[in-house]
Amino acid sequence: MDFDEHPDTSVLEEETEPCIERSFFTTAKLDDSKLSVLAWRDSASFIFDTNPLQTPDIKPFYAEIESYNYGSIVTSICNTVSSSWQRSPVDAARNGVDHFLVQFYTRGSGEFTTDRPGLTRFSPGDIYITDATRTLLTHTEDLQNFTLWVPRNLLEPLLTHPDALHGTLLKADDPAAVILRTYLASLHEQASGLTVSRAQAMTQPTLDLLVATLDQNPVVRNEYKNRPNVSNVASLMAVKRYINQHLDSPDLGPDSIANACFMSRSTLYRLCAPLGGVQQYIQQQRLKKVLTSLMDSKLRHLSIAQIAGFWGFNDPSTFTRVFRRVFGVTPGEARGYRFATHDSQSTPTEDIEVGDRRYEQWLTQQLL
Repeated sequence: MDFDEHPDTSVLEEETEPCIERSFFTTAKLDDSKLSVLAWRDSASFIFDTNPLQTPDIKPFYAEIESYNYGSIVTSICNTVSSSWQRSPVDAARNGVDHFLVQFYTRGSGEFTTDRPGLTRFSPGDIYITDATRTLLTHTEDLQNFTLWVPRNLLEPLLTHPDALHGTLLKADDPAAVILRTYLASLHEQASGLTVSRAQAMTQPTLDLLVATLDQNPVVRNEYKNRPNVSNVASLMAVKRYINQHLDSPDLGPDSIANACFMSRSTLYRLCAPLGGVQQYIQQQRLKKVLTSLMDSKLRHLSIAQIAGFWGFNDPSTFTRVFRRVFGVTPGEARGYRFATHDSQSTPTEDIEVGDRRYEQWLTQQLL
Protein backbone atom coordinates (compact mmCIF):
# COMPACT_ATOMS: atom_id res chain seq x y z
CA MET A 1 0.00 0.00 0.00
CA ASP A 2 1.27 3.46 -0.89
CA PHE A 3 0.81 5.51 2.27
CA ASP A 4 1.30 8.77 0.33
CA GLU A 5 -2.02 8.16 -1.45
CA HIS A 6 -3.98 8.80 1.77
CA PRO A 7 -2.49 11.80 3.64
CA ASP A 8 -3.70 12.57 7.16
CA THR A 9 -6.05 15.48 6.42
CA SER A 10 -6.61 16.22 10.12
CA VAL A 11 -2.92 17.14 10.45
CA LEU A 12 -3.15 19.35 7.37
CA GLU A 13 -6.26 21.09 8.76
CA GLU A 14 -4.55 21.74 12.09
CA GLU A 15 -1.48 23.15 10.35
CA THR A 16 -3.61 25.63 8.40
CA GLU A 17 -5.88 26.67 11.28
CA PRO A 18 -5.00 30.19 12.44
CA CYS A 19 -3.47 30.83 15.83
CA ILE A 20 -5.21 33.01 18.38
CA GLU A 21 -5.05 36.79 18.26
CA ARG A 22 -2.24 38.67 19.97
CA SER A 23 -2.31 42.33 20.98
CA PHE A 24 0.81 44.28 21.94
CA PHE A 25 0.70 47.84 23.25
CA THR A 26 3.99 49.65 23.93
CA THR A 27 5.23 53.18 24.48
CA ALA A 28 8.79 52.21 23.46
CA LYS A 29 8.71 54.19 20.21
CA LEU A 30 7.53 57.40 21.86
CA ASP A 31 10.31 59.84 22.76
CA ASP A 32 8.06 62.13 24.79
CA SER A 33 7.36 60.69 28.27
CA LYS A 34 4.33 62.93 28.75
CA LEU A 35 2.86 61.65 25.49
CA SER A 36 3.61 58.09 26.65
CA VAL A 37 1.68 58.67 29.87
CA LEU A 38 -1.24 60.15 27.91
CA ALA A 39 -1.38 57.20 25.50
CA TRP A 40 -1.16 54.64 28.31
CA ARG A 41 -3.78 56.34 30.50
CA ASP A 42 -6.16 56.55 27.54
CA SER A 43 -5.63 52.90 26.63
CA ALA A 44 -5.98 51.61 30.19
CA SER A 45 -8.97 53.82 31.00
CA PHE A 46 -11.43 51.08 29.98
CA ILE A 47 -10.52 49.29 33.20
CA PHE A 48 -8.46 51.62 35.44
CA ASP A 49 -7.77 55.27 36.07
CA THR A 50 -3.99 54.89 36.31
CA ASN A 51 -1.28 57.43 37.05
CA PRO A 52 2.49 57.11 37.50
CA LEU A 53 3.51 57.83 41.08
CA GLN A 54 6.43 59.96 39.85
CA THR A 55 6.13 62.61 37.15
CA PRO A 56 7.76 61.84 33.76
CA ASP A 57 10.32 64.63 34.19
CA ILE A 58 11.62 62.88 37.33
CA LYS A 59 11.39 59.30 36.13
CA PRO A 60 11.12 58.27 32.44
CA PHE A 61 7.83 56.55 31.74
CA TYR A 62 7.24 53.28 29.93
CA ALA A 63 4.37 50.84 29.61
CA GLU A 64 3.68 47.73 27.58
CA ILE A 65 1.04 45.03 27.69
CA GLU A 66 0.95 41.79 25.71
CA SER A 67 -2.42 40.03 25.53
CA TYR A 68 -3.88 36.89 23.96
CA ASN A 69 -7.55 36.26 23.18
CA TYR A 70 -8.63 32.64 23.74
CA GLY A 71 -12.19 33.30 22.63
CA SER A 72 -13.80 33.68 26.05
CA ILE A 73 -10.90 34.44 28.37
CA VAL A 74 -7.91 36.75 27.91
CA THR A 75 -4.41 36.68 29.41
CA SER A 76 -2.10 39.69 29.69
CA ILE A 77 1.38 40.52 30.91
CA CYS A 78 2.00 44.18 31.76
CA ASN A 79 5.26 46.06 32.42
CA THR A 80 5.25 49.63 33.69
CA VAL A 81 6.52 52.05 36.34
CA SER A 82 5.25 52.53 39.89
CA SER A 83 1.65 53.62 39.58
CA SER A 84 -1.74 54.03 41.17
CA TRP A 85 -4.71 52.10 39.76
CA GLN A 86 -8.26 53.05 40.63
CA ARG A 87 -11.66 51.66 39.71
CA SER A 88 -15.18 52.31 40.95
CA PRO A 89 -18.66 50.95 40.18
CA VAL A 90 -19.23 54.13 38.14
CA ASP A 91 -16.29 53.14 35.91
CA ALA A 92 -17.80 49.68 35.52
CA ALA A 93 -21.13 51.11 34.39
CA ARG A 94 -19.41 53.49 31.99
CA ASN A 95 -17.33 50.94 30.10
CA GLY A 96 -19.17 47.67 30.64
CA VAL A 97 -16.22 45.50 31.71
CA ASP A 98 -17.79 42.76 33.85
CA HIS A 99 -14.93 40.38 34.60
CA PHE A 100 -13.06 38.79 37.45
CA LEU A 101 -9.34 39.59 37.33
CA VAL A 102 -6.89 36.97 38.58
CA GLN A 103 -3.49 38.64 38.99
CA PHE A 104 0.00 37.93 40.24
CA TYR A 105 3.21 39.96 40.10
CA THR A 106 6.52 38.57 38.94
CA ARG A 107 8.24 41.87 39.77
CA GLY A 108 7.23 44.57 42.21
CA SER A 109 5.12 44.72 45.35
CA GLY A 110 2.14 46.83 46.26
CA GLU A 111 -0.97 47.34 48.35
CA PHE A 112 -4.67 47.71 47.67
CA THR A 113 -7.93 48.68 49.32
CA THR A 114 -11.41 47.59 48.29
CA ASP A 115 -14.95 48.32 49.46
CA ARG A 116 -14.14 46.27 52.55
CA PRO A 117 -12.24 47.58 55.58
CA GLY A 118 -8.46 47.28 55.71
CA LEU A 119 -5.35 47.52 53.57
CA THR A 120 -3.93 44.41 51.84
CA ARG A 121 -0.25 44.18 50.89
CA PHE A 122 1.03 41.79 48.26
CA SER A 123 4.44 40.57 47.12
CA PRO A 124 5.73 38.83 43.98
CA GLY A 125 4.05 35.46 43.54
CA ASP A 126 0.95 36.28 45.58
CA ILE A 127 -2.30 35.83 43.65
CA TYR A 128 -5.18 38.19 44.18
CA ILE A 129 -8.64 38.29 42.66
CA THR A 130 -10.72 41.39 42.03
CA ASP A 131 -14.22 42.03 40.73
CA ALA A 132 -14.24 44.69 37.99
CA THR A 133 -17.66 45.97 39.09
CA ARG A 134 -16.44 46.93 42.57
CA THR A 135 -14.20 49.56 44.13
CA LEU A 136 -10.43 49.06 44.00
CA LEU A 137 -7.43 51.32 44.66
CA THR A 138 -3.96 49.86 44.18
CA HIS A 139 -0.47 51.37 44.55
CA THR A 140 2.45 49.46 43.05
CA GLU A 141 6.20 49.63 42.61
CA ASP A 142 7.76 49.23 39.14
CA LEU A 143 6.10 46.05 38.03
CA GLN A 144 5.58 43.12 35.77
CA ASN A 145 2.28 41.37 36.37
CA PHE A 146 0.05 38.73 34.86
CA THR A 147 -3.73 39.03 34.53
CA LEU A 148 -6.32 36.42 33.63
CA TRP A 149 -9.57 38.12 32.58
CA VAL A 150 -12.62 35.89 33.12
CA PRO A 151 -16.14 37.03 32.17
CA ARG A 152 -18.46 36.97 35.18
CA ASN A 153 -21.08 34.81 33.44
CA LEU A 154 -18.48 32.06 32.96
CA LEU A 155 -17.07 31.89 36.48
CA GLU A 156 -19.79 33.09 38.85
CA PRO A 157 -22.22 30.16 38.33
CA LEU A 158 -19.44 27.70 39.19
CA LEU A 159 -18.50 29.23 42.54
CA THR A 160 -20.17 28.72 45.89
CA HIS A 161 -19.40 32.23 47.15
CA PRO A 162 -18.59 34.51 44.18
CA ASP A 163 -19.38 37.65 46.19
CA ALA A 164 -16.52 36.83 48.58
CA LEU A 165 -13.84 36.83 45.89
CA HIS A 166 -13.19 40.57 45.59
CA GLY A 167 -9.87 41.30 47.29
CA THR A 168 -9.04 37.67 48.03
CA LEU A 169 -5.28 37.07 48.37
CA LEU A 170 -3.53 33.71 48.03
CA LYS A 171 0.02 33.77 49.40
CA ALA A 172 2.82 32.83 47.03
CA ASP A 173 3.86 29.71 48.97
CA ASP A 174 0.34 28.26 49.18
CA PRO A 175 0.56 24.95 47.23
CA ALA A 176 -2.70 25.67 45.42
CA ALA A 177 -1.43 29.14 44.47
CA VAL A 178 1.82 27.63 43.14
CA ILE A 179 -0.12 25.21 40.93
CA LEU A 180 -2.48 27.90 39.63
CA ARG A 181 0.32 30.42 39.03
CA THR A 182 2.49 27.89 37.20
CA TYR A 183 -0.41 26.84 35.00
CA LEU A 184 -1.44 30.40 34.10
CA ALA A 185 2.13 31.45 33.34
CA SER A 186 2.56 28.42 31.05
CA LEU A 187 -0.76 29.14 29.34
CA HIS A 188 0.38 32.64 28.38
CA GLU A 189 3.89 31.48 27.45
CA GLN A 190 2.53 28.89 25.00
CA ALA A 191 -0.33 31.04 23.69
CA SER A 192 1.43 32.16 20.52
CA GLY A 193 1.40 28.57 19.23
CA LEU A 194 -2.20 27.75 20.14
CA THR A 195 -4.73 27.40 17.35
CA VAL A 196 -8.18 28.89 17.85
CA SER A 197 -9.83 25.52 18.54
CA ARG A 198 -7.12 24.43 20.98
CA ALA A 199 -7.30 27.76 22.82
CA GLN A 200 -11.06 27.49 23.15
CA ALA A 201 -10.66 23.97 24.49
CA MET A 202 -8.44 25.37 27.28
CA THR A 203 -11.23 27.52 28.70
CA GLN A 204 -13.08 24.87 30.72
CA PRO A 205 -9.94 23.30 32.27
CA THR A 206 -8.83 26.80 33.27
CA LEU A 207 -12.19 27.49 34.92
CA ASP A 208 -12.10 24.11 36.66
CA LEU A 209 -8.67 24.84 38.16
CA LEU A 210 -9.82 28.29 39.28
CA VAL A 211 -12.90 26.89 40.98
CA ALA A 212 -10.93 24.10 42.68
CA THR A 213 -8.43 26.67 43.97
CA LEU A 214 -10.80 29.43 45.03
CA ASP A 215 -13.74 27.50 46.46
CA GLN A 216 -11.46 25.63 48.86
CA ASN A 217 -9.48 28.71 49.87
CA PRO A 218 -9.85 29.32 53.64
CA VAL A 219 -10.15 33.10 53.15
CA VAL A 220 -13.19 32.71 50.90
CA ARG A 221 -14.75 30.03 53.08
CA ASN A 222 -14.20 32.04 56.28
CA GLU A 223 -16.05 34.97 54.72
CA TYR A 224 -19.23 33.04 55.44
CA LYS A 225 -18.30 30.99 58.49
CA ASN A 226 -20.68 32.92 60.78
CA ARG A 227 -23.55 33.03 58.32
CA PRO A 228 -26.09 30.36 57.39
CA ASN A 229 -24.68 27.75 55.09
CA VAL A 230 -25.81 27.74 51.46
CA SER A 231 -26.77 24.11 51.07
CA ASN A 232 -28.00 24.29 47.53
CA VAL A 233 -25.96 26.46 45.19
CA ALA A 234 -28.25 25.67 42.25
CA SER A 235 -31.24 27.05 44.18
CA LEU A 236 -29.38 30.24 45.02
CA MET A 237 -28.43 30.74 41.39
CA ALA A 238 -32.08 30.23 40.39
CA VAL A 239 -33.15 32.87 42.91
CA LYS A 240 -30.54 35.36 41.66
CA ARG A 241 -31.49 34.67 38.05
CA TYR A 242 -35.20 35.24 38.78
CA ILE A 243 -34.49 38.47 40.64
CA ASN A 244 -32.31 39.85 37.87
CA GLN A 245 -34.90 38.99 35.24
CA HIS A 246 -37.68 40.82 37.13
CA LEU A 247 -35.97 43.90 38.54
CA ASP A 248 -38.40 46.17 36.70
CA SER A 249 -41.43 44.49 38.26
CA PRO A 250 -43.15 46.37 41.09
CA ASP A 251 -44.31 43.00 42.45
CA LEU A 252 -40.80 41.68 42.97
CA GLY A 253 -40.41 40.62 46.59
CA PRO A 254 -39.96 37.61 48.88
CA ASP A 255 -43.41 36.16 48.16
CA SER A 256 -43.17 36.30 44.36
CA ILE A 257 -39.59 34.97 44.41
CA ALA A 258 -40.40 32.09 46.76
CA ASN A 259 -43.43 31.11 44.69
CA ALA A 260 -41.56 31.28 41.39
CA CYS A 261 -38.64 29.24 42.73
CA PHE A 262 -40.85 26.66 44.52
CA MET A 263 -39.52 27.21 48.02
CA SER A 264 -40.73 28.55 51.35
CA ARG A 265 -39.98 32.07 52.53
CA SER A 266 -37.76 30.68 55.29
CA THR A 267 -35.70 28.72 52.75
CA LEU A 268 -35.41 31.82 50.58
CA TYR A 269 -34.18 33.89 53.54
CA ARG A 270 -31.62 31.22 54.44
CA LEU A 271 -30.33 30.98 50.87
CA CYS A 272 -30.01 34.76 50.54
CA ALA A 273 -28.33 35.37 53.90
CA PRO A 274 -24.82 35.40 52.31
CA LEU A 275 -26.07 38.16 49.97
CA GLY A 276 -27.13 40.36 52.88
CA GLY A 277 -30.77 39.35 52.60
CA VAL A 278 -33.38 39.28 49.84
CA GLN A 279 -34.31 42.97 49.91
CA GLN A 280 -30.67 44.03 50.14
CA TYR A 281 -29.79 42.02 47.04
CA ILE A 282 -32.77 43.40 45.11
CA GLN A 283 -31.81 46.95 46.02
CA GLN A 284 -28.17 46.39 45.03
CA GLN A 285 -29.13 44.98 41.65
CA ARG A 286 -31.64 47.76 40.98
CA LEU A 287 -29.06 50.41 41.86
CA LYS A 288 -26.67 48.86 39.35
CA LYS A 289 -29.42 49.02 36.71
CA VAL A 290 -30.03 52.69 37.52
CA LEU A 291 -26.32 53.45 37.22
CA THR A 292 -26.07 51.64 33.88
CA SER A 293 -29.16 53.47 32.61
CA LEU A 294 -27.70 56.84 33.64
CA MET A 295 -24.63 56.01 31.55
CA ASP A 296 -26.65 54.98 28.48
CA SER A 297 -26.61 57.69 25.80
CA LYS A 298 -29.87 56.30 24.38
CA LEU A 299 -31.60 57.20 27.65
CA ARG A 300 -30.13 60.68 27.92
CA HIS A 301 -33.53 62.23 27.22
CA LEU A 302 -35.00 60.69 30.41
CA SER A 303 -34.75 62.48 33.74
CA ILE A 304 -32.99 60.90 36.70
CA ALA A 305 -36.35 60.61 38.49
CA GLN A 306 -37.86 58.75 35.52
CA ILE A 307 -34.96 56.29 35.40
CA ALA A 308 -35.03 55.74 39.16
CA GLY A 309 -38.81 55.25 39.12
CA PHE A 310 -38.57 52.66 36.35
CA TRP A 311 -36.29 50.58 38.57
CA GLY A 312 -38.54 50.89 41.62
CA PHE A 313 -37.12 53.97 43.41
CA ASN A 314 -40.07 56.33 43.82
CA ASP A 315 -38.82 58.48 46.70
CA PRO A 316 -36.19 60.88 45.23
CA SER A 317 -34.55 61.81 48.54
CA THR A 318 -34.23 58.21 49.71
CA PHE A 319 -32.98 57.13 46.30
CA THR A 320 -30.29 59.84 46.16
CA ARG A 321 -29.10 59.02 49.68
CA VAL A 322 -28.84 55.27 48.97
CA PHE A 323 -27.22 55.83 45.56
CA ARG A 324 -24.57 58.09 47.05
CA ARG A 325 -23.86 55.69 49.90
CA VAL A 326 -23.26 52.82 47.46
CA PHE A 327 -21.44 54.62 44.63
CA GLY A 328 -19.84 57.58 46.37
CA VAL A 329 -21.43 60.14 44.01
CA THR A 330 -24.92 61.52 43.45
CA PRO A 331 -26.96 60.29 40.47
CA GLY A 332 -26.44 63.67 38.78
CA GLU A 333 -22.68 63.50 39.29
CA ALA A 334 -22.59 59.97 37.87
CA ARG A 335 -24.50 61.00 34.76
CA GLY A 336 -22.36 64.14 34.36
CA TYR A 337 -19.19 62.09 34.71
CA ARG A 338 -20.30 59.73 31.95
CA PHE A 339 -21.07 62.41 29.39
CA ALA A 340 -18.26 64.75 30.37
CA THR A 341 -15.83 61.87 29.86
CA HIS A 342 -17.46 60.91 26.58
CA ASP A 343 -17.72 64.42 25.13
CA SER A 344 -14.41 65.95 26.15
CA GLN A 345 -11.80 63.95 24.24
CA SER A 346 -9.58 66.96 23.61
CA THR A 347 -6.41 65.05 22.75
CA PRO A 348 -6.83 62.12 20.34
CA THR A 349 -4.47 59.21 21.07
CA GLU A 350 -5.69 56.49 18.73
CA ASP A 351 -3.13 57.43 16.06
CA ILE A 352 -0.14 57.52 18.39
CA GLU A 353 2.31 54.77 17.47
CA VAL A 354 1.84 52.28 20.30
CA GLY A 355 1.50 48.95 18.50
CA ASP A 356 -2.15 47.98 18.74
CA ARG A 357 -4.95 48.38 21.28
CA ARG A 358 -7.20 45.48 20.34
CA TYR A 359 -7.10 44.11 23.88
CA GLU A 360 -9.38 46.99 24.89
CA GLN A 361 -12.02 45.83 22.38
CA TRP A 362 -11.75 42.21 23.50
CA LEU A 363 -12.53 43.17 27.10
CA THR A 364 -15.24 45.74 26.47
CA GLN A 365 -17.19 43.56 24.06
CA GLN A 366 -19.02 40.33 24.80
CA LEU A 367 -16.59 37.56 23.91
CA LEU A 368 -19.00 34.64 24.01
